[in-house]
Amino acid sequence: MRIIEELAILIVEDEPLQRTFIAEKLKELGATDIRCAGDGIEAIALLKERRVDLIFCDIGMPNMDGSQFVLAQVELQTSHGAHLPMLVWMSAHDGDVLESHLQMASAAGFPFVDAIAKPLTSPMLAAALDAVLASLKTSDVAQKRMPASTRVSFEEGIGDDDILRAICDTSEFEVWYQPHISLKTKMVVGADALVRWRHPKFSGLSPAQFADLIEKQGLGLMLFYRTVNHVLRTQQKLAKIGCCIPVCVKASAVTLETPEIADYLHERLQQHDVPPALITIGISEEEPPQQALKLAASLNRLRLRGLGLSIDDFGAGISTMKLLSQMPFTEIRIGSHFVRQFLRQAQCRVIVESIINIARRLGLKVVAEGIENARQMEVLAAMGCMHGQGGIAKAMKQEDFLNSVGAAYLFNNSLVDE
Repeated sequence: MRIIEELAILIVEDEPLQRTFIAEKLKELGATDIRCAGDGIEAIALLKERRVDLIFCDIGMPNMDGSQFVLAQVELQTSHGAHLPMLVWMSAHDGDVLESHLQMASAAGFPFVDAIAKPLTSPMLAAALDAVLASLKTSDVAQKRMPASTRVSFEEGIGDDDILRAICDTSEFEVWYQPHISLKTKMVVGADALVRWRHPKFSGLSPAQFADLIEKQGLGLMLFYRTVNHVLRTQQKLAKIGCCIPVCVKASAVTLETPEIADYLHERLQQHDVPPALITIGISEEEPPQQALKLAASLNRLRLRGLGLSIDDFGAGISTMKLLSQMPFTEIRIGSHFVRQFLRQAQCRVIVESIINIARRLGLKVVAEGIENARQMEVLAAMGCMHGQGGIAKAMKQEDFLNSVGAAYLFNNSLVDE
C-alpha cells in the first residue's frame, strides 16, 4: 500500500496564504514531496516536467480555472502520454458547483476525484488524504512508481497474442472475489468476480482496465465465459462448506447482447449443480448497447432462467432510469463516487437516499460500492441500504476468499476490519 510519504503532490491555488497553509498542513500529515503552482497554466508547465500522484486544485482561479485545467490535463495526457493523477477539488462555491466539477473530472478519466469546501481545516485535509490512501489500497489504478523509462501505458506494447493468452493461460488469468457485506451483521452476503492479469509487464492493469482492453479486442464473450466457469467452480467449493451466497459476474452490454448466453449459462449451471439464484449478471459501465432489442431479449431470458441482474453505478453513464424501466433487474448498485461524498455533500446524500427509495419501492436489492469506513456503513444502514462493498472487505484470490468466508460462517465472525 502506498503511504503519504511516497505521494508526489501538487497544490494549485492562486492565493499565496492558502497555498502555504495547505502545504504546511500536508507536511504535518506526513507528505514530503510537495510542489505548488499559482494557477493552472503554471501547473500544466510543472506537469510537463514531472509526473505527480495527487493534485489539490482550487476551482475558481484566474488565467485558467478548474474546468480549463481538467481539459488541459486531458490534452496533456493525449499529446504526451501522461497519466492522469488523483484530484481533490477545493472551493468556496456551493455544493452543486463542487458536485458538477466532481462529475466532470470523473468523466475525464481521473482515477480518483474528491472535493473539500473552503475554508479548509486540518481535519478536512486529513480526511481527503485518508480517502486517497483508501482508494489506493482497494484498487490497482495507482501502480508502484517506476522510472519513466520502464513505465508502460495500458495499451502500449500489448499485442493480440498477449490478450488471447491472458484469457486462455491459467498461469496468467486470475479471478479475485470482492465480498459484499451486510451493513448490519457485518457478515459476507455475496461477492463480485474481478478478473486480473498476472503478467510481469502488464499486471498493473486494474480489473476494469483489463476487461476494457479485452472488449476492444472483441474477446469480451470469451472473457465472460471463462470468468463464469471459474465462479461456478467457486460456488461448488462454497457449497461444500455450507455457504450459499450469490456471486456477480460483470459484462458489457455488447457482450450480453449475444443470443446464446442464457442457454450457455443454463447448461453450465446444470453441469455444476449450482442454483441459478447464486449467479448475478451485472452490466458493467461501458458503451451503451448497440442493439437494445437483443440486449432486452437476452436479459429477459437470463431472468427466466432464474439468474439475478445488476445495474451498475446507477444514475451515471448507461445506468439510467430508462434502462432500469426497460430491463428486469434485481439489483441496483450505488456508485462509489456518491458513497464517498454523501456524508459531506447534501446533493450526494439526496441522490443516495433516492436510489435506496427507488430500489425499495421496486423490490430490488441495493448495494453501495466503495464503502471505506464504519460511519458510512452505519448511516447507509440507517437509510435502508442493507449491503455494501469496498475497503471494508478487500478483494481476495479464490483460496483466500474461500478460507475467509468459511471461517466467518463457521465461527460467526465478521470480515470487516473494525
